[in-house]
Amino acid sequence: MTSGAGVSLVDLHRAYGGVPALDGLDLRVEPGELVSLLGPSGCGKTTALRVLGGLETVDRGQVLVGGKDVTGVPAHRRDMGMVFQAYSLFPNLTARDNVGFGLRLRKVSGAEERRRAGELLELVGLGPQAAKYPHQMSGGQQQRVALARALAIQPRVLLLDEPLSALDAQVRVQLREEIRRIQTELAITTLFVTHDQEEALAISDRVGVMSRGRLEQLAAPAEVYERPATPFVAEFIGVTNSFRGTVADGAVLLATGARLPAAVVASRPAGSAVRVLVRPGDLQVRADGAGALGGVVQTQSFLGPVTRLGVALPEGDVVRVDVPSERARTLPSGTPVELAVDPGAAMLAADA
Repeated sequence: MTSGAGVSLVDLHRAYGGVPALDGLDLRVEPGELVSLLGPSGCGKTTALRVLGGLETVDRGQVLVGGKDVTGVPAHRRDMGMVFQAYSLFPNLTARDNVGFGLRLRKVSGAEERRRAGELLELVGLGPQAAKYPHQMSGGQQQRVALARALAIQPRVLLLDEPLSALDAQVRVQLREEIRRIQTELAITTLFVTHDQEEALAISDRVGVMSRGRLEQLAAPAEVYERPATPFVAEFIGVTNSFRGTVADGAVLLATGARLPAAVVASRPAGSAVRVLVRPGDLQVRADGAGALGGVVQTQSFLGPVTRLGVALPEGDVVRVDVPSERARTLPSGTPVELAVDPGAAMLAADA
């Protein structure tokens, strides 16, 4: 039905009241690729999307679509479909007429409009609801109509700004899978902005993690999670334990006297204050007394195949550890445990 165009955001700068929202942002989205932008509030991800859509201007930089500079082109001439958190459907129009609205503005004939609107509603699974009005539909159905409306004009780029955040958890998962299916089927270049890490990791070809108007990392979901490029990405993506201490003989010496093996501190001089990050899955509960950290199981959170233990250390900190759920049954609250760390999986934080 459509095909995507490559997108390049080149050295984008945008400030509001002297506060930078974009600070030299560079981003390339390949034709037909789905890239998610992820980051804390105020990191610039929504500003980047709005600049690409022509809804915001830049102080400096270029926006290229299909190799052509569209930086000064108004939004209605950029050939982009947009879906936002608010459904923004016309309450007095049926689902079919909402989907066909953009086609009418483009002077598409009535018969062709109805055909394409019906086709798009079938694509998003709402063929039988074509004659319903928004108030007769659920939130998830309304957002599907909004998606179909964005696709009806056969855009070269699809922009999705927190489109699922107003929906409940089950509907959100179902609709994100539908978005991915449709995006793949149409091979449409898509920029997806979300605050939901699980969402971004689940449906993206690549994930861009932003901080202070710049990209910290842009990579495949597994790489972002397993090999974070910066301490910020390591702390922002997933759950991470943090240990403060000083460097001593290639390890981190904690206040309790425990030694935390961490290959990343090898280049730091002895006595340096450091903060080391370790994911829950990179800690192991040892039964042979060979653990680096001793503690007591305080809590258990069942997560399906794994259970996350909260292990209280002597100084009062609680470390999160993932163990197979079958083994967790043998580690009830109050059980003394020792934890071993994979030295190669430890990461250094930016600050000590």
